Amino acid sequence: MDIHRQIIQWALDKNLIRDRMSFIAGPRQVGKTTAIRNFLKKSGQAEIYYNWDTPTVKKRYAKNPIFFTEDVPPQLPVAWVALDEIHKYPKWKNILKGYYDEFKGKFQFIVTGSAMLETFRKSGDSLVGRYFLFHMLPLGVWDITGPMPPAENMWNPTEVLSSVPEADKIIFDASQNLLSITGFPEPLVAGTKEFCTKWREDHISLIIREDLRDLSRIIHLQKLEALLYLLPQHVASPLSINSLTNPLECAHGALKTWLLALQKVYLIFPILPWTIKVARSIRKEAKYYFWDWGIVENEGGRFENFVAVMLFRAVSAWNEWGKGVFKLHYLRTKDGREVDFAISERGRLVLIVEAKSKETNVSPDLIYFKEKLGVSLAIQVVNKDGYCTMKGKNLYVMGIDRLLKLLP
Repeated sequence: MDIHRQIIQWALDKNLIRDRMSFIAGPRQVGKTTAIRNFLKKSGQAEIYYNWDTPTVKKRYAKNPIFFTEDVPPQLPVAWVALDEIHKYPKWKNILKGYYDEFKGKFQFIVTGSAMLETFRKSGDSLVGRYFLFHMLPLGVWDITGPMPPAENMWNPTEVLSSVPEADKIIFDASQNLLSITGFPEPLVAGTKEFCTKWREDHISLIIREDLRDLSRIIHLQKLEALLYLLPQHVASPLSINSLTNPLECAHGALKTWLLALQKVYLIFPILPWTIKVARSIRKEAKYYFWDWGIVENEGGRFENFVAVMLFRAVSAWNEWGKGVFKLHYLRTKDGREVDFAISERGRLVLIVEAKSKETNVSPDLIYFKEKLGVSLAIQVVNKDGYCTMKGKNLYVMGIDRLLKLLP
C-alpha cells in the first residue's frame, strides 16, 4: 500500500516561499519522520535529517551547535534542514530562535514532534512569527487512493456546494479499510486486526510510559491509563468529569489534568459545544474522541469517531491552506436536541454534520438546527456505498464516500 502525504507536501512547498520554519505536529507513529525523509530524498537532501533522540546528534551538537552546516552541499541556494524531536532537548526554543535568526534565507528548517510543539505557542513565545504550524494526522482516503485534487481546487464550507460528488467505490473501500483497522500507517499496511491489536497495545504503553513521563509530572499513571480505557464508552456524548471521579477514586481537578495530558500526547482530542444563538445550550462539557478510532468497539461510536477525525483533518487543512479560520464544534441543548458536528468560520456556522452508521431517515435535530441557526449546508453522513438523497434545500443524506471526496 502506498501512502501519499499530499497535504504536508503542499504545506512544505508553500512554506518555502513564506520563508519561515515549518513545525509539523501530530501523533506518535503517524508517519511524520517517514514523510519528511521522503520529502528530503525527493529534494536531493536526504542526509540533512537529524533525530535529537539519538546520542550521535546530541554529541555533534555539544561539539558544534551549528553542526548541520557541515553536511549541507555548498551549491544549494536554500537547503532544507529537518530537526526531529528537538523539543525534548533542554532550551530547544532558544536553539531554534538562534538558528532561524542566523540562517534565515539560507536554510529552511522543518521541526517535527509531538503536541509539545503546539502547547507552548499559546503563551506568547519568542518563536511567534518565525514559523507556521502544520498537522500530520491519521490517514484519510486520499492518502491511500491518491491523488488528491490540488489544494486550490478543493471545496471548503465557505463555498456553495454546487453539486454532490459522484459515488466512488475506490473511496468507499478505502474508508472501510480505515474504519475497520486504524488511520496509523504501520498497522494499516499490515492489514490485519490481530496485528493492529498488538500494535495498539504497544503504542499506548509507549506513550504513557515515555511521553507522559517526559511531558508531565503525573504520578498516578495507572489511574490515567484506567481513564483512557474508560473513555471509549463515553465517545459520542458530552463527558461529565464528575461521573468518573468515583470509579477512578480521584478529584475533579486531577481528572482535568489527566485529560489535558492525554490531549498533549495525541491520544484524544476534545470538541467543544457551539453556544452562539443556541437557547439552553450545553456550555462547558466537551466531547472527546480518539485519534485512533479503532479503540472504540461500538459500531456507531466508532463511525462517529472516524467522522470526527476526518472533519478535524479537513478543518486543519483549510486553516493551514489559508482558506479561513475554521473550528470544529458540536450542538446540544439541555432538552436533548443534538447534532454531532458543527463547523464555524469566523464566528458563524457554515456546515453541520450528523453521523449515522446506518440510519438514512434524516435526523429531526439536523433539520431543526439548520433552520434555527440559518446554517447554509447540513449533511447526514451514513456508512453506505454511494448513497445520496436531498431532503431539502442544501440538506443531504449522503454516503461516507461522497462526503470524504469533499474533504482534504
